[in-house]
Amino acid sequence: MSDDLFLDSFRKLLDGLGADPWPELEASGFLDVLRPEAEGGAGLDLSGLFPLAFECGRRAAPPALLQTLLARIADPAACDCADAAPVLVAGGVDPDAARALCAAADAAMMAGAIDALQAMTLDHASTRRQFGREISKFQAIQHQIAVMAGEVMAARMAAETALVGAPLSISAPAAAAAKMRCGEAAQACAGIAHAVHGAIGVSAEHALHRFTGALHRLRLSHGGESYWARRLGEWALSRRDDASTLARSLQG
Repeated sequence: MSDDLFLDSFRKLLDGLGADPWPELEASGFLDVLRPEAEGGAGLDLSGLFPLAFECGRRAAPPALLQTLLARIADPAACDCADAAPVLVAGGVDPDAARALCAAADAAMMAGAIDALQAMTLDHASTRRQFGREISKFQAIQHQIAVMAGEVMAARMAAETALVGAPLSISAPAAAAAKMRCGEAAQACAGIAHAVHGAIGVSAEHALHRFTGALHRLRLSHGGESYWARRLGEWALSRRDDASTLARSLQG
């Protein structure tokens, strides 16, 4: 199956899930995509996981789906797992590597949710009219949307950079940078989205608050920005490289 067909099948699966999604997810085989082919999985690497995590974020899907994919690396029977880190550690994975893997997955979900925020904000700004014209025509709104566009791209690039190679060989510094940068982007984009939407964004009828709420929860999951900034700083100081060398090392 081509990458496009694989991702399209995953999107259709997410869109069709009911109130109890786990039997359907189990039957789909997607829960085992990170397990080796010899063990009935798809042998997917982290670059293949990124688009799945991104799509989960774009739908504000519960993190349990992605965390279950990670948990099944160590426990094939894992299901509805809210946090894969302790499952991975119990299966013999180094605690720091387990946390970095889960944090990088959180970052990819945040990148997807931020992308969805951008689409919602652009749509609202182009249809909401005040003083006889769409609010997207106002310079202040245009500036905010431009800032959001930069944050969306930065978050996606940071998350993609971290999710490369074999799942258990993830670069902890790259995961740290991704979680920290996506958290910063989530905070900035959530504020802009609510500023552009106004009061409707917090109403029960509107989806915006579901995405911003999910983003803030993901920011704290497996360590927030300050935690990973400290870890990244400790790692950088231990290397004693110049800034450009450190930046290149985060790309693998």
